[in-house]
Amino acid sequence: MAVYTLSPAPARLELVVKHMFNHVMQAEAGIYEGGASLAQIEHLRDVARRSGSTWIAEIGFNVGYSTIGFLESSPEARVVSFELDLRPCVKLAKEFIDERYPGRHELVVGDSQVTVPEFAEACRAGSQGFDLVFIDGSHMYDVAANDIRNSARIAAQQATVVVDDLTPWYLWGAGPTRAWQEAVDSERIEALEYVVDGRIVDRIEGPADRAWAVGRFR
Repeated sequence: MAVYTLSPAPARLELVVKHMFNHVMQAEAGIYEGGASLAQIEHLRDVARRSGSTWIAEIGFNVGYSTIGFLESSPEARVVSFELDLRPCVKLAKEFIDERYPGRHELVVGDSQVTVPEFAEACRAGSQGFDLVFIDGSHMYDVAANDIRNSARIAAQQATVVVDDLTPWYLWGAGPTRAWQEAVDSERIEALEYVVDGRIVDRIEGPADRAWAVGRFR
């Protein structure tokens, strides 16, 4: 696979993200965790478009940057976000999303180790499985591995899955990387694409600031 750089995020996408950032910061809520970069937001939008995904789940919402990418992928796109708590920046981000994309976003609050399996039970009761799942939650190995396993339970057959924070050269990236690799090695996920600092590459290698992967549930 050739290495190439993703094109810069278009003006519309960048402007929406800036509006979200300003909405949170003007309320002096503070943002205490990192968010997706513009390159990643653009890539997530494009993955949703390429895969034709309109029913999307994400583990990890924070200030909704990735949510914006997914909702901008198509007017039909709907997103369910699983987030640990309702800290002020999360409340403000949800407020912004609901105003800009009314009726297209649901926020499920609580530990993903509980809320995702609960959602899976609802899926068995007749709900449609998700076309795409983005996993950007805890950096602890056990939680990341469980998030991958539980995400397969809420996903449609051969749904697209994106796993973030595959940066084992950082302490916080070791757990997600191990969880991802185990899922690939055990053939629960088919790896399709790797991205490092906005470049699609054959394999993830450091040092780099950001790295994530796209796959398909088997």
